[in-house]
Amino acid sequence: MIGNIHKNRMGTVSFDGKFKGMRKAQNFIIYPVKTGEQPEKLLIQSDTRIGYVMLADGKVIMSPSVQSGAYNHHLMKATHIDNLTGEELTLLKAQVFATASGHAGGNGVVYVDNSGAMDIFNTTKEGK
Repeated sequence: MIGNIHKNRMGTVSFDGKFKGMRKAQNFIIYPVKTGEQPEKLLIQSDTRIGYVMLADGKVIMSPSVQSGAYNHHLMKATHIDNLTGEELTLLKAQVFATASGHAGGNGVVYVDNSGAMDIFNTTKEGK
C-alpha cells in the first residue's frame, strides 16, 4: 500500500509505502529517469530498503531490511514481495510524469535529469 505521493526537494517523487513483511510504512524516494532510458522499472530507496516498482504490472521487488542502510549491492537479495493496485500504479506514474524535466529540482543547488519520466506511460508487460 502506498500513499502521500509528492514531489520532493530533488524534483523527483517520494511516497510512503508499507509492503508485505514490513512492520510500518517507510518513506521511499524514486530515483530520476534519464533521457534515453526506456523506463521499465522505478528504482526506489528508503532508509533501510532498496528495490524496484515494475511499471508494466506494479510488482514491488525489494531487498530485505538493512539497519545500516540499503544500497545498490543489496539489490542482489531483492525478491518480489508485493504488488501495487492498478490505481496506485496509475497515481504513481502520473506523479512521476508530472516531474519530468531535464533540470528537475527545487533546492537551488542540486538539479537532476528526470526527463526520461516523459515516457513513463509507454511501458507494457513486454517492456516496450
